[in-house]
Parts: sequence; structure tokens; C-alpha cells
Amino acid sequence: MYLTLFLLGSIPNLPGAPTSQSFGIVENRSTHNPERNPEFKGDDIVPPPFTNSLAERSTGSRPAHQRWSGGVVPYEIAGNISANNSIFIVNMMRAIENLTQVNNTQCISFRPKTVPDPYFITIFNGRGCYAPVGSWGAYVGVRRVSFLHGTYATCMVSGIIQHELMHVLGEIHAHKLKMNHFYLYRKTKGFYHEQSRPDRDLYVSIQWSNIDPTMAYNFDKYNDTYIDTLSTSYDYGSVMHYERNAFALNASGVTIIPIQNASAYIGQRIQLSPIDILTIQRYYGCVPTPSTLNTATNRMPVEVITISMVTNTGVRNTFLLSFNIYSFCLKSMIFYMTNINKMRLYE
Repeated sequence: MYLTLFLLGSIPNLPGAPTSQSFGIVENRSTHNPERNPEFKGDDIVPPPFTNSLAERSTGSRPAHQRWSGGVVPYEIAGNISANNSIFIVNMMRAIENLTQVNNTQCISFRPKTVPDPYFITIFNGRGCYAPVGSWGAYVGVRRVSFLHGTYATCMVSGIIQHELMHVLGEIHAHKLKMNHFYLYRKTKGFYHEQSRPDRDLYVSIQWSNIDPTMAYNFDKYNDTYIDTLSTSYDYGSVMHYERNAFALNASGVTIIPIQNASAYIGQRIQLSPIDILTIQRYYGCVPTPSTLNTATNRMPVEVITISMVTNTGVRNTFLLSFNIYSFCLKSMIFYMTNINKMRLYE
């Protein structure tokens, strides 16, 4: 595990919540990283409590059911969040609303939940910084967003809160089913981490030898079948980008090296970048997205599954299974699934 150390301006010993002017920058790690999700052995994304690979398919566009209706996110804040931290979290919501508005009109909004709201997020002081991605459609149940604030680690940093709220606003970047040493992914669209973009190898070099093998799946690159970049360019300054030593085997290890700008600062946790803002605006239809549709409109949607195996020696092998989603044989799927034992859902 890793420890994230924050530089919080002049605030000593983290006695309370930082103000909106106190920006935390992740500088190095030792034993615990609050942006990892201890509940699910991975990064800061909470998997949905359901997986329906036949009903939820990637068809080349972001699923509308994962957007929050009208761009409105109802929320409640649990009692284990202090009053000062509650104010700070709400201030970060207001910041996102202000940054993403178009022509003085809100694009998205966060508001306290009311009794009639069937879907809402519950913000609490958990074991790290993590969030569900998207609205989870019509799922009736708890959507928990964790913002840890403790003696040695905190999520109460402007960019970390905005990072997690970006996940709340968007669709998940990958579904992962962990089966012993196997990781089964079903790629979908959404507010993924920046270094997962199809064009990432033009902008960053992934140092696989420095990455914890059990966390290597967090650096998978997805192609255009899985990720819709909404016609935005690669963004070193994105609040969604990992830092240089993300998931490193040791605190001094570098796992991501910028290529086009060797001195670029990546992994900032200050606030949304201009491209982050544009992504939200396009995803929620507040500004138009340039057309990127494939001219072969008669192509059938294809479902692609990536299986990544980490062997006992740390060797990571990956292969793809792809099939036409309308002609895939359900019998074959049942046979395949019955030969995979003890599947557990992780993100």
C-alpha cells in the first residue's frame, strides 16, 4: 500500500478542512494512497453492484442511462463528515457548476436530495477517496462516495474532490471481474483516467517494470471501440490524470513519463482543467461535440472482452475475445462462464 503526502499550504497538521484556496498536490507515496480503493483492491472507482453484459454493451456512444437526468446530481452528506468538511465539499460542487456553465446557464448541478429522489449519492468519511462512475441507471440502492479525512491522510483537497465528482458525473471506463489471477474487463465509455486514452502512447510512456503487477490493469490502454474522447486532445493537466509514480512498486519509482513535454506536471489535484470542463459540457450536451461517427454505419456493434492474467512470476499476459453482440451464442457464454469459478466483482 502507499501513503500520499499532501502539501496543504500553511495548514499545519491538518487540524481541519482546507479552504478553497489551499490546493493539495500529490508529491510522493510511502505506505497509503487515499485515491486507492481499499474496499475493492484497486483504484478510486467503485464497481456497480450489478453486471449485465448482455444488457449493458458498448455500442460506440456513451450510454445515456448513465448520465444524471437533467445533469442534476442529488446528494446527502453522512454525519461522520464534519461541518467544515461538508462546507468544503459543497464548495467544490459549486466550483464545478461555475466552471462548466455555458452562457451563464448551469450545465450540471448538485443539490441536496429530497424525499422523492430515487437516485442520489451518499458522501461519507470512508477508508479512502473513491466514487461510483455515472448514475448507475435505474439501480435502487446506495451510491457511496468516500472522502477520507484522518490524521495521516485526507481527501479534503480541491482537486481530489473534483476528480471523484468527475467520476460521479461520467460513465465507467472499465468493468473488471477479478478471478484469482484473472482480470476480466468489459470496456465502456466515460470519464476514464486520462492515460487510458487510445492515443496515450504518443504522449506518455508507461514504465511497466516499475508498476505493482497486481495494479497493472489500471494502465490498460483502450481503443476507440471502448473510449469516446469527445474529440478532445490529450491533457497532461487533467485532474483525471495519474501522477508520475502512480501504483509504483516503491515510492521513488516512476510509472508514467510524459513524452512531448518531459517537464510536464501530471497528476495535478487543484481543479478541473479547461479540457476537463469541455468534456463535461459535451457529455451532457451543453455544447455540441464534433461528429466522429464511423462512415460504415451498417457495422454491427462489437463486444470485446480483455482477459489479463498475472502469473505467479509476475508475467502479465493479455488476450482479447470479440464477438458480434447480436449473433453471440448464449450457449457458448454459459459454457465459458461455468468454467470460471469464484468470480468476484472488483474495480
